[in-house]
Amino acid sequence: MTESVTEASATGQQASTTEEEVWTLLIQTDAPDDVAYLVGAALKSDDELATILGDADATVDRPADRTRIGDPVKAYVRSLTVEGFRGIGPQAVLNVPPRPGLTVVSGRNGSGKSSFAEALEFAVTGQSYRWERKSSSRLWKEAWRNKHAGHPTGIRVAFSGQPAAKSSDSAFTVQLGVSWAADAELDGARTWAKVDGGDKTDVADLGWDRPAEIYRPILSYDELGGLFEEGQSALYDALNMILGLDEIGDAEKRIAREHKAFGEKRKAANASLRVLKKTLAATDDARAADAVKLLKAKPIDLAQVAAVATGGQSSQAEMIAALRRFAAADHVSLDSVLARIGEMRSAVDAVVTGSADAFQLLAQRTDLLRTALQYVDAADSDDCPVCETPLRPEWRADIAQAITDADAQLVEHQQALTALHVARGDITTMLAGLADPPTATGLDAVDDYVRAIATARALPATEGDWAAHLESTMPGVVDTAARAAAAAATRAEQLEDAWTPVAAEIAAWTRDESEAREDDATLARLAAANAWLKEHGNKLRDRRLAPIAEQARQIWASLRQESDVDLGSITLEGRNTSRRVSVQGTVDGEDTGVLSVMSQGELHALALALFIPRATVPASPFGFLVLDDPIQAMDPAKIDGFLSVLQDLAKTRQVIVFSHDDRLPAAIRRLSVDANLVEVSREPGSRVIAKRAGSPARRYIDDAYALIVDDGVDPVVKAKAAPGLFRLAIESAARERYFDDSGKSGCSHAEAESLWSQVNNTGPRVALAVHGDEKRSLGGWGHYRPHRGATMKICTAGVHNGAELDTAAVNDLRATVDDILERR
Repeated sequence: MTESVTEASATGQQASTTEEEVWTLLIQTDAPDDVAYLVGAALKSDDELATILGDADATVDRPADRTRIGDPVKAYVRSLTVEGFRGIGPQAVLNVPPRPGLTVVSGRNGSGKSSFAEALEFAVTGQSYRWERKSSSRLWKEAWRNKHAGHPTGIRVAFSGQPAAKSSDSAFTVQLGVSWAADAELDGARTWAKVDGGDKTDVADLGWDRPAEIYRPILSYDELGGLFEEGQSALYDALNMILGLDEIGDAEKRIAREHKAFGEKRKAANASLRVLKKTLAATDDARAADAVKLLKAKPIDLAQVAAVATGGQSSQAEMIAALRRFAAADHVSLDSVLARIGEMRSAVDAVVTGSADAFQLLAQRTDLLRTALQYVDAADSDDCPVCETPLRPEWRADIAQAITDADAQLVEHQQALTALHVARGDITTMLAGLADPPTATGLDAVDDYVRAIATARALPATEGDWAAHLESTMPGVVDTAARAAAAAATRAEQLEDAWTPVAAEIAAWTRDESEAREDDATLARLAAANAWLKEHGNKLRDRRLAPIAEQARQIWASLRQESDVDLGSITLEGRNTSRRVSVQGTVDGEDTGVLSVMSQGELHALALALFIPRATVPASPFGFLVLDDPIQAMDPAKIDGFLSVLQDLAKTRQVIVFSHDDRLPAAIRRLSVDANLVEVSREPGSRVIAKRAGSPARRYIDDAYALIVDDGVDPVVKAKAAPGLFRLAIESAARERYFDDSGKSGCSHAEAESLWSQVNNTGPRVALAVHGDEKRSLGGWGHYRPHRGATMKICTAGVHNGAELDTAAVNDLRATVDDILERR
């Protein structure tokens, strides 16, 4: 492609849209103008492509160069209010700091912790992966309303919207609401959104539907496991979606559709030529031999071929051709028919042996037995939970065997349903594929065949009757087809007057070929455009995948503790039904594909490494990333590495992790990681309570106390180290208060972070938090309560000179932190 065509040059600036990137590649690869126009039009719309194909002089303008699209507004979760939903009965509230940082929500299984995560997922995405993908999704969906307090039922999520960096816009609030009437089903939810306290509007107006599907900021344990269980195509689609190359895929489809449409004439002409060659080979006529010679030339001279077809046309030539086609058609065999009948009867018998209701009851009974077994194991009791009588010693084994047997029956039933679906499709395909004869032949055998196929195609309404119906009708079809084909062949021979039909066939082909040649040039352009798109679309995909793959490798490097697997290249390969994700790497230093050699825990860690980048790309409007039970299958050795990943993410993202055990909070406490810890507990009646487990500042206080009372630590070391912990506690409390107040006042997180980072000393940071002005004196504030001044002295002079501290000083520190956090 040349400059004169686009009236623009490739400046080297990275394009901000897929269309601009494609145009840049068109110039860089010097694509022919006609190919470039087709690609450019296909990127836009069906109408644009039709215009280019219909007008040889039409052109397509390259989009004007634009600066790179900046990061979008980011939404951070402020609070989540849930009532009557899943495991939460009366209204429960989960508050989290609405800014980048790490929050860990922990609670035992059954505490209602995951109900908060599912509520947030449903409010943002309109579904839950756990419900949509599990084989038992119907049971999950039926249990969505809380059994103890099922009405009112609703979800409210409050977000803090932060403008993009360097933007002059102010922060704002967004609320999402979901509610259900007392008699509503899950799909009957009413949803709404509010921005900055305005009127309620449709959730779709926020423009979050597509980003929620692409970037999916909520990742559950079930989804982590499902990423590899659903097959290579699903994994490919999930990764490909975030690359934002839908326009290229749409353009390929448009070009392929036009190529097929324009190729119909060429396809028909080529098919006619194959038939004509067979006809000429079987014709004992010198003109046929002349025609064969002409057809071998490249290119074929149509005028010379047409001149060979001398002689008049028979009025029955078309009938002769139709009779021949029918006689030469592949007719169904009796063996094939009997095989399909047998498959249909077997499939029907397999399904009929058990009713759907019976299998539904069996599934419910199995779930009930499994729950009972889990309850008895969890309660560590040998008594029946219903009647309180002792259970037989063999009860557990009997129940386990009953569950195993029932699961096997359910699998067999599903396999039977699948077999029935396949058998039904085979039969309908067979009947639809029966050759249709020409009309008005005047042949009794053909008329008998027409009646036979009509009778066979009139399938009974009940599938169980199909086999018997086909057994009674299809032998007649097979028999009459043979007789009809023979009669058609005989009649064609009788009607043929030697050369006239051959001449007609030649004339028909030359007409088809002439029309096809009119579109050959367009077909070649479309083929070239499609080839260019495939080749450079792959390059563009690899280019966009590269930073995501690099981030995945970095995350894996932190998660791979004690793993012999090291990640290498991550590529998307193939297309259509053969699309797959190739993950290469090394195992003990040997190059290999790594997916097949990974343990379950390693696969979960890899899923995190692959899909954390999906949720954190700059284009996502979601400033939060929610992980529900990500460490459930994680090896203990990987917890610290995972925490390191979370810390890094929390620098720019609000990371909320729901955890069913204390391993992650324990690691946070052990490593003194700055994180907000929330504990979720459950009381009778599905009353769920989420309370803060201790701020980072208070954890520093605990560390200081532990150091001071530890007789095993040298006093000199205490005098040097303890004041530093005091300072960390005070600055952590000041930071927490400052960012909370900044968010409430409409200040963006980026602006608040910038101001905080410019204030370096403890006193000014406390002044910034308490007074909103880092230059204001703390004299009055410090003298108002004596413990404040004493504590601040330790945080300043004590850090530089050392200080011998006791538990009274720790009490002063605790009181000062409380004053800051509680705004006293």
